[in-house]
Amino acid sequence: MKRLFLFLVLHSSIGFTQNFSSIEKITKEYPKHLSATKLADKIATDFTTPEQQVKAVFYWISQNIRYDLDDFYNPKQKRVQFRYRNEAEKQQKIQEIKDKIIDETLNTRKAVCEGYAQTIAKICTILNIENEVIKGYVRNSFNDINRIRNNPNHAWNAIKINNRWIYIDATWAAGAVFNNKWRKKFNPYFYNIPKDKYFKTHLPENTLWQLRVGRISKEQFYNQPIYDSSFLNSDLQLISPKKGTLNNKPAIEFKIKNFKPHQKIFFGFSGNQYAQKPNKISFKNNVASIVINPPKNTKSLFLIIDNEVMLDFLMK
Repeated sequence: MKRLFLFLVLHSSIGFTQNFSSIEKITKEYPKHLSATKLADKIATDFTTPEQQVKAVFYWISQNIRYDLDDFYNPKQKRVQFRYRNEAEKQQKIQEIKDKIIDETLNTRKAVCEGYAQTIAKICTILNIENEVIKGYVRNSFNDINRIRNNPNHAWNAIKINNRWIYIDATWAAGAVFNNKWRKKFNPYFYNIPKDKYFKTHLPENTLWQLRVGRISKEQFYNQPIYDSSFLNSDLQLISPKKGTLNNKPAIEFKIKNFKPHQKIFFGFSGNQYAQKPNKISFKNNVASIVINPPKNTKSLFLIIDNEVMLDFLMK
């Protein structure tokens, strides 16, 4: 008789913009409480293509499942132990554990990342759409820059549509934490995350799922700035600095491609009540050079472009 110890990630942080208007029009009429099977049946009836069905699953889950902030602030891992006699029995018991998470997610209408990801996986499986739950790493604030985790802290989904894998994160699409409170705010950026920007926010633990997208080391992933989806969903490109840790010098220069003269930019600093205007802005070959004189002893710097916090850096 073999034994298996199963550890489930039970907490998380909280392509380009997709059009969900037709999906919303239909799914908003669905009941708020549905089992995975009944939700899959409704989606199969109302949507014909796999892409439409995955969008519908993603949207309904993002709209109807709240993030469980209690688990975020009081993270816990469940250690599940069971015996099994063969591989088939092992997989059956693992699925029973996952089904329990899914049932709790749909019954309580709240979850952390594991609940979002497992529920989407279950419904896609019922719809005969190939999928995988991805365990990996994400970063939420400047406090995570250069702090490499040993264990995954997030879960999301890979879905195969038309022989191509796309990556979706319903947890981050559902809303975000503001001033220690979770706010529902649908963010379509996290449906079909662009592959060229995938590693700016997500890093799979499994090397295979990394190589399907590209190459990056865990050290490189953690020593990036924190990119907000509003930045990634724009045509702005950070040319420099590429590293998320900055030395607190008298003057720091940022180079941003496609930043326009009419756009407004400010810099915020931890411990400072008011944002500051740049000391100097110049333009050359569609690249803006922006210089700021940071205050001493600040721990973080963040860029605010057109009233959106777009980039976070750690100050040393």
